[in-house]
Amino acid sequence: MKLHFEFYGPISDRMGGAGFSLETDAAPQNRAALIAWLSHEHEGAGALGDSHIQIAINDELVRTEAGFDLSDGDRIAFLSPFSGG
Repeated sequence: MKLHFEFYGPISDRMGGAGFSLETDAAPQNRAALIAWLSHEHEGAGALGDSHIQIAINDELVRTEAGFDLSDGDRIAFLSPFSGG
């Protein structure tokens, strides 16, 4: 299955760009497994484990402790914390 990753804010600098796609046979099913898998695939991904970084799958925020089922073509976005004025 092919998964598409998007990075926003300072995370995109750390990850070397706004996004990329990866293929896997067994998709991670929770946040910790996703970060661990990405860390093996991309050098800067360890920083994505910061608890302040939010994850959205197909434009829906995922709770930190929630599990999830990923499907072929899913978009996983990592969102830096931000504040508005």
